Amino acid sequence: MRPRFALLLLPLALPACSLPGRETFAPMPAGADTQSIAATQAFAGRLPLISILPGTTDFAGPVADAVKQARAIKPDAAFNVEAQAPQSGTPDANAQTLSELAPTASAVAKAIIADGVDASRVTLTAKTAGLDASILVYVK
Repeated sequence: MRPRFALLLLPLALPACSLPGRETFAPMPAGADTQSIAATQAFAGRLPLISILPGTTDFAGPVADAVKQARAIKPDAAFNVEAQAPQSGTPDANAQTLSELAPTASAVAKAIIADGVDASRVTLTAKTAGLDASILVYVK
């Protein structure tokens, strides 16, 4: 009789059980910063205003002209300077390629700020994408 009684109670006990999920281990997980998410999504699907090849050092003039033209259309334009490298075999190789592009990307961002754009309107990002390594400047 006891096994039958246990089988009758089993359907009543199962709904009380739940599979472990994210809430089990971190009931209040830290979410992504909404400002960071908005900044990365703001330039999604856009064409770059400027493309700079790695090793280029005389970009100040063309960058200044492009910034001037963009600000003539929209005075409060935001700029995103993105170091972009193609996907390679390992994460370490990707990081190495992006770190080699970082000084040029930083110099481009500083040139944009020197051209009169407020520093809060210039972001600097890096990602693995495309077929060639380059520094891309997006404007919004």
